[in-house]
Amino acid sequence: MWWLSAINGQHNNFNGQVLAYEALHGAGGAVVVLDPSEGGIGDKEYDEDDVENYLGDRNVLDAASEDSIVIEEQSLAEFDSLVLKTLAKEESGPELWQGTEGENLVNTDAAPKPVGPYPHARRIGDLLYLSGVGPRQAQTNSIPGGPIKDENGAPLDYDIEAQTRACIENIKVILEASGSGIDKVLDVTSFLVDMDRDFKGYNKVYSEYFQDVGATRTTLAVRALPTPIAVELKVIASL
Repeated sequence: MWWLSAINGQHNNFNGQVLAYEALHGAGGAVVVLDPSEGGIGDKEYDEDDVENYLGDRNVLDAASEDSIVIEEQSLAEFDSLVLKTLAKEESGPELWQGTEGENLVNTDAAPKPVGPYPHARRIGDLLYLSGVGPRQAQTNSIPGGPIKDENGAPLDYDIEAQTRACIENIKVILEASGSGIDKVLDVTSFLVDMDRDFKGYNKVYSEYFQDVGATRTTLAVRALPTPIAVELKVIASL
């Protein structure tokens, strides 16, 4: 801003505030607010005080138009949204999406946001099909029991029981939002990123919820899941 002001023959006497900053391709980008310093040349029209280089009246005190204020607010909101999405991606994997809307589709703010263009659940006749559900928390995107790796991909210790419990609690939320319940689950497909390490703890928590439900189950070992989690469940239930 100051070099542009200098080109225009204006001053660089400003007070400023950095609203947001993000590293961009080895450099950086920032949203800042700059106001002329009180008592400085920027407070005055050029006919109110002596200046070294008089270049004519430039209406430096004219208030910003309502349109420019609206544009500035929109730009700041878009930048903030971009920063939040970037940070969320770095901390918890892919960008988060709003659930796909449509007839017979179910989405709830009480469940974690999808990581792609799909709903939380879909009703087909008397059946309810849930998308894969992990342990991420709805409002914070945090992972109970901790993520399995850091933002650089280095392995971290985690609690499979805490992750499994959070996973099933998220399933309960979606089932109830769809008009079903945990007692109506018919089939479960589970995905574990480390079968040898985690099966026992996962199985223990699973039995707390499904011991008497009688749902069929398949447990598969996978190399990875889209977010840094150790377990994900996919459910079919009746309505």
